[in-house]
Amino acid sequence: MKLPTFLYNPLAKYVFKNTDERTLRVLAVTKSGTSKLSTQTEQEAISMQAQSLEEWKMALLLASDPEEPTRAALDKLYKNLKLDNHLVSQFENRVEPVQGAPFKLVDANGTENEAAKKLFEAMWYIDFIEMAMYSMWDGTKVIELGDLDDNMLLKEVTEIPMGHLVPSKGLITKEAGGQVGWNYKEGVFKDAYIQIGKDNYLGMLAELAPIVLAKKLGVGSWLDYIEKYGVPSIFAITDREDQERMDQLYEALLNFKSNNFMVGRGQETFEIGKDTSVDAHNTFDKLIERANSEMSKRIVGATGTSDEKSHVGAAKVHADILGTKHKLDKFFIKVIINNDLIPRLVKLSPAYAVLANLTFDWDDTESLSLKELLEAIKDLSSYYEFDIKELENRTGLPIVGLKQQQPTPPEPQPEPEDPKGKKKSLN
Repeated sequence: MKLPTFLYNPLAKYVFKNTDERTLRVLAVTKSGTSKLSTQTEQEAISMQAQSLEEWKMALLLASDPEEPTRAALDKLYKNLKLDNHLVSQFENRVEPVQGAPFKLVDANGTENEAAKKLFEAMWYIDFIEMAMYSMWDGTKVIELGDLDDNMLLKEVTEIPMGHLVPSKGLITKEAGGQVGWNYKEGVFKDAYIQIGKDNYLGMLAELAPIVLAKKLGVGSWLDYIEKYGVPSIFAITDREDQERMDQLYEALLNFKSNNFMVGRGQETFEIGKDTSVDAHNTFDKLIERANSEMSKRIVGATGTSDEKSHVGAAKVHADILGTKHKLDKFFIKVIINNDLIPRLVKLSPAYAVLANLTFDWDDTESLSLKELLEAIKDLSSYYEFDIKELENRTGLPIVGLKQQQPTPPEPQPEPEDPKGKKKSLN
């Protein structure tokens, strides 16, 4: 039923006046049917084509073009580089400690807000940290805040593919490598997208590419070597020159691997070839080992946290170096969450309104092991009384009661002596 105009206008004014602005924004987007840009870009199949130093040079040239920059070729190069297991494991050594680090949301007085903290206990939070951290290696990232669920909470975050980004122009392009698209820095999409990294930053992988490609070349050459020389060659020597016998020997050589024997005639002999080349292990494996070492040094600052080390002291130094990087990584993520993520979440939904007056911070409270905790309780119990319930929560040990203490018997007194120097019996 359509309301009369004289009733509709006052009612509309009342609704708009008394409804939260964020709710109206959510309803407007839902009503208009505006979909996210990530669903409007043309998806491309993953290319497994091998990359070379020529593709690396061309990708850098196209991505840094001042007039019409495109990162489509760089995107394909980086995806190919990430097929290296050691490279990705070093990235994970930096990302995972930040993803699993305890955090808190505090007000101006430093008081923690547990209810607000639960808003970040979701899978999109883990994904967001991974995307933000990978901006150090992939270059500029643009993260899209996804749709809301029935509770007005964020369901997911999406990374815009690198090939569809033109950060210097603030564009998300429909086609990979294009120059026409939607502006995510201004207008209607501004509050739904977060750019991490400077416009022209191409990431650490731009510097790591030569060493990763060299390793790939070494692995590929080693596989070719194994295919050719891993199984010794076999030769048939005969004094017969008729084509019929040649064909018979040819078939026998082809079937030798499955039959493991051959039959000769007359003066015919069969010889197994011997590999007289250089040491293949040192030729290829040393190259791969050096490449892995260079990657570790560049990403985590040392090799002792991922490769074998003979000295405990050296490994500890390398662990300290990685610990310093973790501190910087956590500060990096903290700044992004406070300056970019929280303001957008507050605008995105009324469910995040509580975050407006809170600050994200890492909970660096030192945690003791169970053994250390029990030792501390033992040392302090003679001076202080503890909350039994808190002890159960901290130690995980159920406390059912207080154990009865056995009285300590008095120490025996020495027998008194008489003036003449003789001991008197207490009896």
